Amino acid sequence: MNPFRFSTHIFSIIPMVLLIIACGTSNERVSGNTQTAEGQATNTQDSSRKQFKKAPDFTLKTMSGDSFTLSDHKGKVVVLNFWATWCGPCRKEIPDFMELYKELKDEGVLFAGISLDEEGWEKVRPYANDMNINYPIMVDDGNVSRKYGPIRAIPTTLIINKKGRVEYVAPGMLTKEKLKPILTKLANR
Repeated sequence: MNPFRFSTHIFSIIPMVLLIIACGTSNERVSGNTQTAEGQATNTQDSSRKQFKKAPDFTLKTMSGDSFTLSDHKGKVVVLNFWATWCGPCRKEIPDFMELYKELKDEGVLFAGISLDEEGWEKVRPYANDMNINYPIMVDDGNVSRKYGPIRAIPTTLIINKKGRVEYVAPGMLTKEKLKPILTKLANR
Protein backbone atom coordinates (compact mmCIF):
# COMPACT_ATOMS: atom_id res chain seq x y z
CA MET A 1 0.00 0.00 0.00
CA ASN A 2 1.22 3.44 -0.84
CA PRO A 3 1.91 5.31 2.47
CA PHE A 4 0.83 8.59 0.90
CA ARG A 5 -2.64 7.19 0.06
CA PHE A 6 -3.02 5.89 3.62
CA SER A 7 -2.20 9.27 5.19
CA THR A 8 -4.55 11.06 2.78
CA HIS A 9 -7.34 8.66 3.73
CA ILE A 10 -6.77 9.20 7.46
CA PHE A 11 -6.85 12.99 7.05
CA SER A 12 -10.17 12.79 5.20
CA ILE A 13 -11.71 10.81 8.08
CA ILE A 14 -10.53 13.08 10.91
CA PRO A 15 -12.97 15.98 10.19
CA MET A 16 -15.89 13.53 10.08
CA VAL A 17 -14.91 12.01 13.43
CA LEU A 18 -14.56 15.46 15.00
CA LEU A 19 -18.02 16.46 13.70
CA ILE A 20 -19.58 13.34 15.23
CA ILE A 21 -17.91 14.02 18.57
CA ALA A 22 -18.89 17.71 18.51
CA CYS A 23 -22.55 16.94 17.91
CA GLY A 24 -22.78 14.72 20.95
CA THR A 25 -23.61 11.36 19.41
CA SER A 26 -22.53 9.46 22.48
CA ASN A 27 -24.06 6.21 23.70
CA GLU A 28 -25.23 8.12 26.77
CA ARG A 29 -28.16 9.63 24.90
CA VAL A 30 -29.22 6.22 23.65
CA SER A 31 -28.98 4.49 27.00
CA GLY A 32 -30.55 7.30 29.01
CA ASN A 33 -27.45 7.74 31.15
CA THR A 34 -26.34 11.13 32.32
CA GLN A 35 -23.88 12.38 34.86
CA THR A 36 -24.67 13.78 38.25
CA ALA A 37 -23.22 17.13 39.19
CA GLU A 38 -20.35 15.24 40.78
CA GLY A 39 -19.47 13.68 37.41
CA GLN A 40 -20.59 10.14 38.17
CA ALA A 41 -22.66 8.31 35.57
CA THR A 42 -26.26 7.71 36.55
CA ASN A 43 -29.48 6.75 34.84
CA THR A 44 -31.66 9.79 34.07
CA GLN A 45 -34.48 8.16 36.02
CA ASP A 46 -32.45 8.07 39.27
CA SER A 47 -32.28 11.24 41.32
CA SER A 48 -31.57 9.63 44.68
CA ARG A 49 -28.31 11.55 45.23
CA LYS A 50 -28.62 14.17 47.97
CA GLN A 51 -25.59 16.43 47.38
CA PHE A 52 -25.55 18.59 44.27
CA LYS A 53 -23.31 21.37 43.00
CA LYS A 54 -24.72 24.90 43.12
CA ALA A 55 -25.42 26.11 39.60
CA PRO A 56 -23.16 29.07 38.74
CA ASP A 57 -25.16 32.27 38.34
CA PHE A 58 -25.04 34.26 35.13
CA THR A 59 -26.85 37.04 33.30
CA LEU A 60 -27.30 37.14 29.53
CA LYS A 61 -29.55 39.07 27.17
CA THR A 62 -32.42 37.08 25.65
CA MET A 63 -33.48 37.33 22.04
CA SER A 64 -36.15 39.87 23.06
CA GLY A 65 -33.47 42.04 24.74
CA ASP A 66 -34.48 41.24 28.32
CA SER A 67 -31.92 40.22 30.92
CA PHE A 68 -32.03 36.60 32.04
CA THR A 69 -30.38 35.97 35.41
CA LEU A 70 -30.40 32.35 36.52
CA SER A 71 -30.71 33.13 40.24
CA ASP A 72 -33.97 35.01 39.53
CA HIS A 73 -35.52 31.62 38.77
CA LYS A 74 -34.74 29.87 42.04
CA GLY A 75 -37.79 27.85 43.04
CA LYS A 76 -38.22 26.56 39.50
CA VAL A 77 -36.76 23.52 37.78
CA VAL A 78 -34.51 24.94 35.05
CA VAL A 79 -33.52 22.99 31.95
CA LEU A 80 -30.36 24.76 30.77
CA ASN A 81 -29.47 23.64 27.24
CA PHE A 82 -26.19 24.44 25.47
CA TRP A 83 -26.81 24.13 21.74
CA ALA A 84 -25.90 25.47 18.28
CA THR A 85 -27.85 26.06 15.07
CA TRP A 86 -25.45 23.85 13.08
CA CYS A 87 -25.86 20.85 15.39
CA GLY A 88 -28.22 18.13 14.06
CA PRO A 89 -29.11 16.60 17.46
CA CYS A 90 -29.83 20.11 18.79
CA ARG A 91 -32.28 20.71 15.95
CA LYS A 92 -34.01 17.41 16.74
CA GLU A 93 -34.45 18.04 20.47
CA ILE A 94 -35.70 21.65 20.30
CA PRO A 95 -39.29 20.70 19.23
CA ASP A 96 -39.49 18.32 22.22
CA PHE A 97 -38.21 21.09 24.51
CA MET A 98 -40.80 23.51 23.13
CA GLU A 99 -43.58 20.98 23.71
CA LEU A 100 -42.41 20.16 27.24
CA TYR A 101 -42.06 23.83 28.12
CA LYS A 102 -45.63 24.47 27.00
CA GLU A 103 -46.86 21.49 29.06
CA LEU A 104 -44.82 22.07 32.23
CA LYS A 105 -44.27 25.82 32.60
CA ASP A 106 -47.31 26.16 34.88
CA GLU A 107 -45.75 23.46 37.10
CA GLY A 108 -42.62 25.56 37.61
CA VAL A 109 -40.39 24.17 34.84
CA LEU A 110 -38.38 26.64 32.78
CA PHE A 111 -36.34 25.88 29.66
CA ALA A 112 -33.48 28.19 28.71
CA GLY A 113 -31.31 27.75 25.62
CA ILE A 114 -27.77 29.08 25.41
CA SER A 115 -26.42 29.11 21.88
CA LEU A 116 -22.73 28.50 21.33
CA ASP A 117 -22.83 29.78 17.73
CA GLU A 118 -19.74 31.88 17.04
CA GLU A 119 -21.73 34.13 14.68
CA GLY A 120 -24.00 35.13 17.58
CA TRP A 121 -27.42 36.65 17.05
CA GLU A 122 -26.78 36.98 13.32
CA LYS A 123 -27.12 33.21 13.04
CA VAL A 124 -29.32 32.45 16.06
CA ARG A 125 -32.12 34.99 15.63
CA PRO A 126 -33.30 33.81 12.18
CA TYR A 127 -33.17 30.17 13.29
CA ALA A 128 -35.07 30.82 16.54
CA ASN A 129 -37.69 32.86 14.66
CA ASP A 130 -38.14 30.14 12.02
CA MET A 131 -38.54 27.51 14.73
CA ASN A 132 -40.80 29.82 16.78
CA ILE A 133 -38.93 28.81 19.95
CA ASN A 134 -41.20 29.54 22.92
CA TYR A 135 -38.62 29.61 25.74
CA PRO A 136 -35.81 32.09 26.48
CA ILE A 137 -32.88 31.88 24.06
CA MET A 138 -29.53 33.52 24.72
CA VAL A 139 -26.12 33.63 23.04
CA ASP A 140 -23.16 32.73 25.22
CA ASP A 141 -20.60 35.47 25.72
CA GLY A 142 -18.00 32.80 26.52
CA ASN A 143 -18.37 33.11 30.27
CA VAL A 144 -21.38 30.85 30.85
CA SER A 145 -19.97 27.81 29.03
CA ARG A 146 -16.73 28.36 30.91
CA LYS A 147 -18.54 28.38 34.27
CA TYR A 148 -20.41 25.18 33.40
CA GLY A 149 -17.66 23.61 31.36
CA PRO A 150 -15.94 22.19 29.89
CA ILE A 151 -18.87 21.59 27.54
CA ARG A 152 -17.58 18.48 25.78
CA ALA A 153 -20.59 17.71 23.59
CA ILE A 154 -23.21 19.78 21.86
CA PRO A 155 -25.97 19.59 22.89
CA THR A 156 -25.39 19.40 26.63
CA THR A 157 -28.30 19.89 28.98
CA LEU A 158 -28.17 20.59 32.71
CA ILE A 159 -31.20 20.15 34.92
CA ILE A 160 -31.17 22.52 37.87
CA ASN A 161 -33.45 21.75 40.81
CA LYS A 162 -35.65 24.24 42.68
CA LYS A 163 -32.84 24.95 45.15
CA GLY A 164 -30.54 26.11 42.36
CA ARG A 165 -28.36 23.01 42.30
CA VAL A 166 -27.31 21.00 39.26
CA GLU A 167 -29.18 17.73 39.50
CA TYR A 168 -28.24 16.20 36.13
CA VAL A 169 -25.73 16.80 33.34
CA ALA A 170 -26.81 15.18 30.08
CA PRO A 171 -24.36 15.32 27.17
CA GLY A 172 -26.05 14.49 23.88
CA MET A 173 -29.60 14.69 22.64
CA LEU A 174 -32.56 14.34 25.02
CA THR A 175 -36.05 13.27 24.04
CA LYS A 176 -39.39 14.21 25.54
CA GLU A 177 -39.91 10.61 26.66
CA LYS A 178 -36.72 10.60 28.73
CA LEU A 179 -36.96 14.14 30.04
CA LYS A 180 -40.63 14.49 31.03
CA PRO A 181 -40.62 11.96 33.93
CA ILE A 182 -37.51 13.59 35.42
CA LEU A 183 -38.96 17.10 35.18
CA THR A 184 -42.34 16.04 36.56
CA LYS A 185 -40.64 14.35 39.52
CA LEU A 186 -38.45 17.39 40.27
CA ALA A 187 -41.34 19.83 39.85
CA ASN A 188 -43.38 17.89 42.42
CA ARG A 189 -40.62 17.76 45.05
